[in-house]
Amino acid sequence: MPKPLRQSRDARSRPEVDLLLSCTRTQITPEVSDRIRVLVQKEVDWIALIGLAMRHNVVPLLYRNLQQVCPDTVPESIFGPLRARYEAQAAQARRHTEELLRILLLFEDRGIPAVPYKGPALAQRLYGDLSLREFGDLDILILERDVPRAQELIRRLGYEFDWFKETDKLDEYIRTNLDCELRCYRSDGTRLELHWRFARRLACVKHDPERFLQRTERIWLAGAQVPSLPLEEYFVILSLHATKHKWGQLKLICDIAEILGHADLDWRYVLREADDLGLKRMLAVGALLAEDPLEVVIPAELAHGLKIDRTARALAAEVRRGLFEEPDKTQHDLADFPLQFKIRERLRDRAIMLYRNLLAKLAPTERDRRFLPMPEFLSSMYYLVRPVRWAWEKMNDG
Repeated sequence: MPKPLRQSRDARSRPEVDLLLSCTRTQITPEVSDRIRVLVQKEVDWIALIGLAMRHNVVPLLYRNLQQVCPDTVPESIFGPLRARYEAQAAQARRHTEELLRILLLFEDRGIPAVPYKGPALAQRLYGDLSLREFGDLDILILERDVPRAQELIRRLGYEFDWFKETDKLDEYIRTNLDCELRCYRSDGTRLELHWRFARRLACVKHDPERFLQRTERIWLAGAQVPSLPLEEYFVILSLHATKHKWGQLKLICDIAEILGHADLDWRYVLREADDLGLKRMLAVGALLAEDPLEVVIPAELAHGLKIDRTARALAAEVRRGLFEEPDKTQHDLADFPLQFKIRERLRDRAIMLYRNLLAKLAPTERDRRFLPMPEFLSSMYYLVRPVRWAWEKMNDG
């Protein structure tokens, strides 16, 4: 078995970071327990620690492991609010799960195939406990053909959509939306995202979502059986999702680490999928981040088959350097095109991504239509209007 990389000294130089990294896992070895006890005795900046845990959405793991390893050592002034936040999130997770089951049952009754992913389904499937993985919304994958019907059903449940008011524009939105998702919310704060692909259009993942839906399984969720993705599929999909978000949260890495910790997965299947999709380097980056700083040993079969090359190591190192830096205003931005481009190993995928990215940048927007209103039959002319508008705005800015 390959040995883990030496831990990043910069990441663990602060006791708050070291303690957080030691607690963000479901399986605690005796050695890690001893390390947690030693770290708690140091001069920990508890406010900074909780701030980091909240920023990286790993408060449940931090609380659960502190509570199990050394509950009497943590100051009650810290442990009390931490417990309260954990319990509040656990209660919210249960409410969200009830709502998810209600929506899935409605879809099933109306003949709309649907698969929940991330959210409660992933928390139960991967962590074995709804309360151990933070999630703020519900994600459901449906087929593109079913989006209009699902949208109408969701609207009847009291949800509003934050992107359009005119329902006759829905077909155009489904056809052109890069994220392939409908976001909606309800007055009680519940947020729901309906997806018809797992990855963004610009990610160039062929046969998405059909290829990922061929191996669904059933899991128990709050007393009901629901469809779920196998962990082999989750490894690929969560790597795509984490790349989209620049691997900017420890929670994203924890998900990959938990998957790698399962000894009974079909790594040959994962490698075949990664090879067919040209995602070996992307999966390698996730595996390297789980290895350092979360101390996960990459399964030998997977390590030998992935594209753990100099580029993958450089990208993982870049993520590590920024993981615990002070966040800036771009923290929640999606990954820029250069990262998405570098993390793909095949030239043909890069060429397709470059082409699609260029088309997306040239695609007309509402700003173009406001700049020069034209009748619908001349809408193709907006491809010529767009560069004119750019030039006009640049001149006025100057």
